[in-house]
Amino acid sequence: MPSMTRRRALAAAVGLATSTAGCTTLTGGEDFPIERAWHSGIDEPAGVATTSGHLLAGSTSPFTDDPLVAALDPTTGDTTWTVTVQKGLKSPLAVADGRAFAFSMAETAVAVDAASGDVVWQRPLQDVDAADPGVVDYAPIPLADSVVLPISGTEDDVRDRLLALDRDTGDDHFTHDLTASLSGPPTRAGSGVIAPLVDGRVVALDSNGRVTWTHEVGAPLSGVAATDGLAVVGAATEELLAFDADTGQVAWRGSLENTVFAPPLVTPDHVYVGGADYVLRAFDAASGRERWRDELANAITHGPYLIRDRLVTLVGGKRRVRGHSGTIPYSPTTLYVHERDGTRVRAVQLDESHVDGGHPTWLQVAGDAVYLGQTFGLTKVAPEAITDA
Repeated sequence: MPSMTRRRALAAAVGLATSTAGCTTLTGGEDFPIERAWHSGIDEPAGVATTSGHLLAGSTSPFTDDPLVAALDPTTGDTTWTVTVQKGLKSPLAVADGRAFAFSMAETAVAVDAASGDVVWQRPLQDVDAADPGVVDYAPIPLADSVVLPISGTEDDVRDRLLALDRDTGDDHFTHDLTASLSGPPTRAGSGVIAPLVDGRVVALDSNGRVTWTHEVGAPLSGVAATDGLAVVGAATEELLAFDADTGQVAWRGSLENTVFAPPLVTPDHVYVGGADYVLRAFDAASGRERWRDELANAITHGPYLIRDRLVTLVGGKRRVRGHSGTIPYSPTTLYVHERDGTRVRAVQLDESHVDGGHPTWLQVAGDAVYLGQTFGLTKVAPEAITDA
């Protein structure tokens, strides 16, 4: 078990002071602490995705002028088209088959053609405009011929559900009511979807919305990651659980020292997970045996992600935490690069108060690039910052 000092630190406010060996020196002003390919001025970016060679982004901002979906030139970051809706907080986006999908507290869901920016369909949603902001926390999930909207807040002010819409028309396919709020983002697993809940349950649905299995862990869960028949989730029981994605049987359990905020990374050989205990770990995907660990400067909030055979991870930043884990600390915010064998390649601290574009809040990999979301813009990290540190 972690020390009480570590547990108190997990609920600390902004200003936690921790040094990180090997961090790049910050110079302030217009200088950015890591090499950038470009910076785009999308306020409160919601995430990025690529499909059919197109780079798409969105904004969580509630203002009408900020895009629900926007297309960016992947080389320059210039905006080529935008789709906006009425005033309301917006979800991250998902992509499939050359289209982008997103929804908004303006009671609207849309499908957009990635090449042209044309709206394929737009339809109303019920009971989301007056819900808490968490109702749009998670991106839609492409599933078979549907797209599944995870409509779930953090308060008792919305009907928690997975709403599946026809990808081509936006018509209803099915609605599955959840027994509790989502505790992390659901994920596609084979031909179905797996969702973690704050009441400690994991529920798996098929492409028609039928429950195929449930498992009760008994404590809030992280987002789920899945590949090749294995679904993995971190739990506040201080363990990593690997399930057979088809049956829900527990394949193995890995020991942690606190809960997990971000979905694990599952590859054919390894499962990588960053914990609220500040530790990045690798487990053997078949046996669950821990292969390596590295203690970082803060709770891991985004990643790890795999890019060109290296792992990138963000600690600190911004992460809404559900269940009983508390509020994650926002500082220090540090980007890490590791080899897959656990060798730390680089650590870059991002806590300069005058960083161009505002404080980095999230990290994501899309296509062959790393992106940082900032308060006032989106940064594409230069490839050499990851591969040639």
